[in-house]
Amino acid sequence: MPTSNNRTTDRLHDIDSAAAYLRCGRRLVYRLVAERRLTHTKAGRSLRFWQSDLDAYLDAGTVRSVGPSSTAV
Repeated sequence: MPTSNNRTTDRLHDIDSAAAYLRCGRRLVYRLVAERRLTHTKAGRSLRFWQSDLDAYLDAGTVRSVGPSSTAV
């Protein structure tokens, strides 16, 4: 989660631009919010997403490769 100092350079997304950034539909973004898997903030009745929070969500789902196996078959 970014600090308040980083927020000045962080982009704030609405639901449509967050969905475009994640390359998914609005429905999935709403579901991730409902499941509390995606950090968000509210501006009145509207949802807003910091780009760093969207990046953190993507990083959390990243699967790292383990490299070549050292065991020979």
